[in-house]
Amino acid sequence: MKVAVLFSGGKDSTYATWIAQHQGWDVEALVSVLPRGIESFMFHFPNMRWTNLQAEAMGLPHRTINAGQDELLSLREGLEQIRQELGVQGIVTGAVASDYQKTRIDQICDVLGLKSFAPLWHKNPKTLVNDLKAAGFKIIVSGVGAAGFDETWLGKEMTDERWAMLEKLSRKHGIHLTGEGGEYETFVLDTPQFKSRVSVDETTNRWDGQSGYLVVEKASLLHKSAN
Repeated sequence: MKVAVLFSGGKDSTYATWIAQHQGWDVEALVSVLPRGIESFMFHFPNMRWTNLQAEAMGLPHRTINAGQDELLSLREGLEQIRQELGVQGIVTGAVASDYQKTRIDQICDVLGLKSFAPLWHKNPKTLVNDLKAAGFKIIVSGVGAAGFDETWLGKEMTDERWAMLEKLSRKHGIHLTGEGGEYETFVLDTPQFKSRVSVDETTNRWDGQSGYLVVEKASLLHKSAN
C-alpha cells in the first residue's frame, strides 16, 4: 500500500506515520498543509516551517500544500496532484476525536478515489499517551489555548511529570488529554523512527494573556548514536 501522511509535526501525525510504517506500508511522502494563520480550524499552525526538518530526520520525502482562503479546496487540489505524481492509494491522518476534520478529509479522499486511514481514531486518550511514552517519543508543547494552561507550558518537554499535570488539568477543566480540541499543540523532537534528533536552538513566545504559541526561530538535526 502506497500512502501519504498528512503531517503537522505534532505527536499524533508523527505517531500515525510510525504506525503506517509498522503496517508495512510505503510512506511515499509526508504532506504538510501550511495554513494562512493560527485561526485555521482544519490545520495545525505553530512551526509548520520545520516539518521539512522532521521529515529529513525520518528519511522521508516531504511535500507542502499552501492553504488558500478555501482550505478544503487547496487540500483537495494538493492531494490530487500528489496522487497523480506519486501513485498513492491512501491518505493517513493522526485524527483522534475531531469529527470536523476527519469527515472532511474522508469526503475529499472519497472524491479523489483514495482510501482514508486514521489509525488513532477513537483510541482511548490515556492509552494513546501511554503508547507515546512507551515508544520513547520526545515531545514539546508548541501551543496552548484552554483554561488551566499558562505561558510556562510553551516549549516544555512532555515528561512523565508533565503528563501527570496535564491529566489533572484534563479532569478539572475538561481538556481532551491528547489536545484534539485544539487545547494544546505539540512539536516532536525525536521518536524511534527518527534517524537524527531535532534540536530546538532558539525560540520566542507569542502570548496574548490567555493563549499563545511557541515560535521556533532556529532548529537543527543532531546525530543519534546507534543502539
